[in-house]
Amino acid sequence: MPDKGLLTAEAVELATQLVNRQTTADKLINDGFNRLSTFNKDGLPSWFLDDESKFYKPNIPITKEAINALRDRQRALDARPIKKVAEAKARKKFKEVQRIEKAKRKADGVMEAEDLNMAEKARAVGKVISRAHGREKMKEKKIVVATGQNRGVKGRPRGVKGKYKIVDARMRKETRALKRIKKATTKKR
Repeated sequence: MPDKGLLTAEAVELATQLVNRQTTADKLINDGFNRLSTFNKDGLPSWFLDDESKFYKPNIPITKEAINALRDRQRALDARPIKKVAEAKARKKFKEVQRIEKAKRKADGVMEAEDLNMAEKARAVGKVISRAHGREKMKEKKIVVATGQNRGVKGRPRGVKGKYKIVDARMRKETRALKRIKKATTKKR
């Protein structure tokens, strides 16, 4: 299915003229019939038709506003976050919500315990909540992927402030393999 919408500056210009009533649909249809529209293309070589399709078409005058509108729309599209980044942020948020829910359940369990007095309950609940929120502070380390300009970098990568960790695909595979091995050995016991 082809993309729909105003993809070229000419299309934006024609749509703007129609909306602002500077031209009518009938006038546009009449302008479509010209010496270029009745061009017979039977039996011509493909290289000639390619060249003709590039250059043998009417020149529609366009304004700077139409070009700027397209550029603004493209900038808005480019400013959107990458899908993988958005998914990672969503996973992070989901895990955080799960961690807080788990802490709330633990806190409720502590409050229902009858063998503790109120001071001990308050301390235990404070500990549970601080653990749930404490992980966020620990994870503020910036992760730098070792690709592009950071490949093979020894020391601090350019443009990174604060705590950081350089990761690459090999390291990720090795840590996964270690987890798998550890899991397999614990199952055998």
